[in-house]
Amino acid sequence: MTPRKRFLLKNRMLIANMVSNLIGAVGVNNVLLASSRRFTTPLAEEMTPVVEAVFIPAVFAFAFAVTLIYQHPIRRFVDRCDAQDVLPAVPQMIQRRVLNEPFFGVLLDLAIWVFAAIFWAGLYVHWNETPAFIHRAIVTNLSVGLITCTVAFFVLEHVLQKLIVPFFFPTGQLYNVPRTLRISIRVRLAALLFACNLVPFTTLILMLSQIIGVGEDPAMTLDRLGALLMTNALIFIAVGLWLCFLVSSNLAQPMKAIIQALQKVRAGNFDDRVRVTSNDEIGYTGDVINQMTVGLKERENLRLSMLLAREVQQNLLPSAPPQITGLDLSGTSQYCDETGGDYYDFLVLAPESGYRLGVVVGDVAGHGVSSALLMASARAFLRQRASLSGTLTDIVGDVNCQLSRDVAASGQFMTLFALLIDPDRGRIEWVRAGHDPGILYDPAADYFDQLAGAGLPLGVDAAATASVQRREALVDGTIILLGTDGIWETFNPRGEMFGKERVLATIREKAGDSAAAIRDRILASLQDFRGTAALADDVTLVVAKLDSNRRGPGQAPLLECRI
Repeated sequence: MTPRKRFLLKNRMLIANMVSNLIGAVGVNNVLLASSRRFTTPLAEEMTPVVEAVFIPAVFAFAFAVTLIYQHPIRRFVDRCDAQDVLPAVPQMIQRRVLNEPFFGVLLDLAIWVFAAIFWAGLYVHWNETPAFIHRAIVTNLSVGLITCTVAFFVLEHVLQKLIVPFFFPTGQLYNVPRTLRISIRVRLAALLFACNLVPFTTLILMLSQIIGVGEDPAMTLDRLGALLMTNALIFIAVGLWLCFLVSSNLAQPMKAIIQALQKVRAGNFDDRVRVTSNDEIGYTGDVINQMTVGLKERENLRLSMLLAREVQQNLLPSAPPQITGLDLSGTSQYCDETGGDYYDFLVLAPESGYRLGVVVGDVAGHGVSSALLMASARAFLRQRASLSGTLTDIVGDVNCQLSRDVAASGQFMTLFALLIDPDRGRIEWVRAGHDPGILYDPAADYFDQLAGAGLPLGVDAAATASVQRREALVDGTIILLGTDGIWETFNPRGEMFGKERVLATIREKAGDSAAAIRDRILASLQDFRGTAALADDVTLVVAKLDSNRRGPGQAPLLECRI
């Protein structure tokens, strides 16, 4: 901070108040007195200039000293800021004094002008002036005091908002400072009304009563009255124009800043901030808008992060099913949030495993980011372990052991259904770890069966083991469906649940179609049933169909895993 900037920061309010009173004492007071002062005693006419030469500097010195005492903590803080490289946090006491200074200055000015009226009245009594002259002196000083205090109020407020507040309130929040006098819009308009209407009206009435009460010649009274009206009219017109400029500036500029900030928010720019310089309703509105833009920016960043997370998670799912001779496959996952905890995968196995394909479907408890992270970890564990030798029980058991270590303190878990298929021999082998049973449909016999089995979800007990179930002699056209509870536990707006019966009916109806057609028909039925109701849980569906007419491309498998 330069010495000039530090000096102005400490003295702007003091200078503004002193200048306002100087204009009132020297300018307005002399103009009014020139049209109304008529000394009746030689002593008063001789001594008044001498006393004024002493009284006015003394009063200004007193006001200067009292203002310095009030500003002492503020000045010390400014000096301390200059001595430090980093601007320290502004204490609340300093902020309170800064915001209350216009009111303190106006009250000090009013007290001084009331004292001046009493002082001059007493002095003129002592000099044996007429009662009319004494009353005129009281009215003149009070009128000038009202004009000066009103002008000083708006000038101090203007200087405070434009030049002082940006330093002491760099982030706004003026409205949150306790025990401050609010310069509200109502107070500002009331002061403007008082300055432009009540003060001129009261002043003219009082001075008119003093002129009429003197008992002078009517012609002289009219001349003095005309001069008085002209003088007061010019003064109050000038003061009114100046005050209207200050008030309009203090109201229009913050509103313009608020409108510009809202326009940028509408355009997607959340970096702009409203410069808050007042503790009235407009300042509070600016603080709220600043808080709103911060929240919107955080939400926008979170939304972009979630979209990226969704893209990453979608890439973890199979982009397309593997092409296996004798087997038709199709799968999909739909998340109710940007990310989810459902998972499915296809594992093309090595020939020595005895099976051609592994299908896994998992469901992490809950949904959202935490479930997506656990799903990604489980996928990595499963793929890594499946690439090593071992039975299906060994693979699921090792993955369960690792997940249990990771989620033991969180209470999370994951259900899993792991299925091995050999379409050439018509046999399957599966492990069910707390997941919904698979659905098997034999179209030749029009028979549905469940692929059940005992087993705890992964992550519940590190020592838990899952039993392997097997089935052979599957006929051509057999359909196997693996899914998550987000399908059959979907509710429509009437509170009805989709259920498994609708899934079974769709499988029977579309048994002669491809796996993809069966999948799409189930999803379409689910969408029609749900209607306008939001998806409450993740939906994952895998359809496998034994089809002897289906031929693979003879290309290398997507992923070979040894088990």
